[in-house]
Amino acid sequence: MIKKENISLFLILVLLCFLSFFTFLGSYPLLDVDETRYVTMARDMFNNKDFMTLYLNGEYFFEKPPFYFWLECLSFEFFGTINELTSRLPIVILSFLPLGLLFLLCKKVKNIKFAFIVCSILVTSLEYNIITKIAILDSVLTSFIASSILCYFYTFFVKEKNKKYFWFLTYIFSALAVMTKGIPGFIVPFGIILISTIVFKKYKELFMFLFPGLFLFLIITLPWHLIMLKTYPGVFFHEYIYKHHFLRFLGSDVIHRNQPWYFYFLTILWGAFPHIFIVSVKWLQSSLKNIRNCLNKKNISINTIDNYNKLKILNIISVMVILLFFSSSKTKLITYILPIYPFLAFVIANIWEKFILYNDKLIKKTLILLNIIFLFAIFILFFIGKVLPSEIYINFIPIQIISITLTIIFVIYCSWTLIKNKTFQTFLSIVLYISCLSAFLTPWIYYFDYSFGQNDLIKYAKLAKDNNFSISTYKTGKRYSLLYYSELPFINFQIKDNLIWLNKELDKKNNLLIVRNKDINNINNNLPLKIKYKGVKFSVVERK
Repeated sequence: MIKKENISLFLILVLLCFLSFFTFLGSYPLLDVDETRYVTMARDMFNNKDFMTLYLNGEYFFEKPPFYFWLECLSFEFFGTINELTSRLPIVILSFLPLGLLFLLCKKVKNIKFAFIVCSILVTSLEYNIITKIAILDSVLTSFIASSILCYFYTFFVKEKNKKYFWFLTYIFSALAVMTKGIPGFIVPFGIILISTIVFKKYKELFMFLFPGLFLFLIITLPWHLIMLKTYPGVFFHEYIYKHHFLRFLGSDVIHRNQPWYFYFLTILWGAFPHIFIVSVKWLQSSLKNIRNCLNKKNISINTIDNYNKLKILNIISVMVILLFFSSSKTKLITYILPIYPFLAFVIANIWEKFILYNDKLIKKTLILLNIIFLFAIFILFFIGKVLPSEIYINFIPIQIISITLTIIFVIYCSWTLIKNKTFQTFLSIVLYISCLSAFLTPWIYYFDYSFGQNDLIKYAKLAKDNNFSISTYKTGKRYSLLYYSELPFINFQIKDNLIWLNKELDKKNNLLIVRNKDINNINNNLPLKIKYKGVKFSVVERK
């Protein structure tokens, strides 16, 4: 018979997921640049019915494989419409695959309460919470990489007759990760498998399933790659394999995203907030030390330790491999590190569990400090209108009201649980607080962000759509909000200084020429302009 406590924990986790990922999911526009770019490409694929070749702004796009775009097309077909909700929904739904695997694995190895803690940490870790509901490739890649690794973990804890299924799923999910974003979908899972095989001395099992697994992997990944190599032999190899895998990893100026080696260490400090706050170096070292002591005990081999410690070692290996792999590349974006969070959540859960079970004094002090920080945040938010310009503050007011209200409720309840030593309720107060912030604050944060320029672009795009105008831009960068919301097949983005080009564009009829406000005065020195439509950051101009 299922215990009432277990049902309650499951329902609370469902509530956390609903608040974090589904609330107001389609209520705010797609984000410039990546969301609008990729959804536009998916829309073009859906409309053109060419499911092999990717196009962007009327040109071939060989940077990425097509699986993400196939998912988007399935969503458009199923719902019969293309909008913000149908673009984001398949990405959010797919994120429940690794979440479910993680929950069931932790429940199997330990108990349902620990599984709840791990998954709650994952859902409410700041970066994972934000990025997973954005329609970009990294969210899909994370789901498949994490699922591949977790299926490999299952091979340690299931019956012998069931191992083959999880080995095959490991290769299948890795193949789907490759079909989403290329080689990281293979290197990350199999780097973890290789190191774990050495640590646990499971060489025989690895080779037993290697060739059947690779066969499944190649069945999924080879057809599209071979078709593209045959159809576009020279350009596909150079763009997809050489430029966007080899050179990009080495850090040449492919996308101009060079960052120092410690970039992801800093990213995790805010990305795993607020849970990272309770993980001091001392406690992380203590966790690693306990594992080392366990392994060094006489007459105890690596394969005779209990399942919980096995899973702990596997998660720590995963955190280290993912961190080292992405840190070793010179090209870095904050979204690349997203696959680390399911495994980091397990590591952090061990620290939380110490507090929940034993009311650990050091962790309690850090939680009191966290409450003080939130009190300070309330003070800052309350008086922020005094320092922000009025035209900016008016867009910030909804964020201010929601943040202050939810934070006051949280601080009062969390303080009460700390005073009463209700440790599990303290944990619940934090995850519910983050989920409520995510639910009710996300749309307003994006609306505030859009007010610095993207709203201009959306307005001009819809103006062009309603009046059958074309669009060209001068030194704005490639702003794909214009492409998505205008539904134009092509926009002429002029990135560099080119007054000859600009002069020609000014003579075009039924064309919106968009420039940055800060460039208008410089242009006026050579080509006298007047503003037709003025925005916060971008304006439509015409010849005087």
